[in-house]
Amino acid sequence: MFRKILFPTDFSDCSYKALECVRKMRDAGTEEVVVITVLDDRDVDLVTTGIGWLVGDRMVEYDAKIEKRMRENAREKLEGIARVIGDAGLRVRTEVAKGLPSMEICAMAKREGVSLIVMGSHGRSNLAGVVVGSVSEDVLRKANVPVLIVTREMPGGCCET
Repeated sequence: MFRKILFPTDFSDCSYKALECVRKMRDAGTEEVVVITVLDDRDVDLVTTGIGWLVGDRMVEYDAKIEKRMRENAREKLEGIARVIGDAGLRVRTEVAKGLPSMEICAMAKREGVSLIVMGSHGRSNLAGVVVGSVSEDVLRKANVPVLIVTREMPGGCCET
């Protein structure tokens, strides 16, 4: 039924709970998983701009090195996730994207023709009653495929056996 899954991750505890669900989706007919992490433009801009003591080419070079290191860190983490998914008997591919997370996730889902998006949601807001975070809520609203959201309140993940 869900032959190809998109698994967006921000490497949070909730993402790792969702990873457990993804691993078990092989029993539901899943064959392939595309794992994506998105370097949020706003986060990248936060750490790469406003360095007053650097000017001109030095600042551009410094910013490029920071973004390159962020990508390398993300790729290293994705390799570990890919091993876990591969060990479950699923084909897996990984990608690091940059942009607004919900937009990149929805665009990837469309490009890849996935049949399901499985993602964790930690709900960064501390407001009472908030169940999902803003990224997962945006994906839920904009995606053209079903979205399975795993929240921190779910003991042991979504696929208890």
